[in-house]
Amino acid sequence: MRVVHYINQFFGGLGGEEHAGIPPQVHAGAVGPGRLLSQLLPSAAEVVATVVCGDNYAAEHLDQVTAAVVTQVKDTQAYLLIAGPCFQAGRYGIAAAAVCAAVQQQLNIPSVTAMSQENPGVDLYREHVYIVDSGGDVGQMRDVLARMALLGTKLANGEELGSPAAMSYFPQGLLRSQFVQE
Repeated sequence: MRVVHYINQFFGGLGGEEHAGIPPQVHAGAVGPGRLLSQLLPSAAEVVATVVCGDNYAAEHLDQVTAAVVTQVKDTQAYLLIAGPCFQAGRYGIAAAAVCAAVQQQLNIPSVTAMSQENPGVDLYREHVYIVDSGGDVGQMRDVLARMALLGTKLANGEELGSPAAMSYFPQGLLRSQFVQE
């Protein structure tokens, strides 16, 4: 399973706010938290490319950023896009959810992102994108990436997902009937 990972300039190791205007850059393989993601994905999965983009650039040029990520996913023949995790970073969350929505809509390839409930990306995209609840503690990176990897793998393999509570993603407003004991 080929995976493309989208991260911001900070997690991409390019710097903080002083580098937030950097346009999308494509790196072969895993970068930053993508290295840990690679370890948490099944052995048959590989992060083939990482797209790193500055938060300000993404906020000001969202159409160009989504187009660049869609092109990268298509060119690398990826089966899954993972964006983030974004935690409480609002510009990052909106961009990550937007690229996930674009990849799903244009390429019909599953996508997963993660952010805290307070992130504006949740309210804007929760009905269209699977968003794992990351909480606000970046120290939980390993746990959040593990939940993203599990959800993404299930989506890429066409497996049935558990409930939002069981899989740690935000409800999408869909109601499903299910049998219960009482």
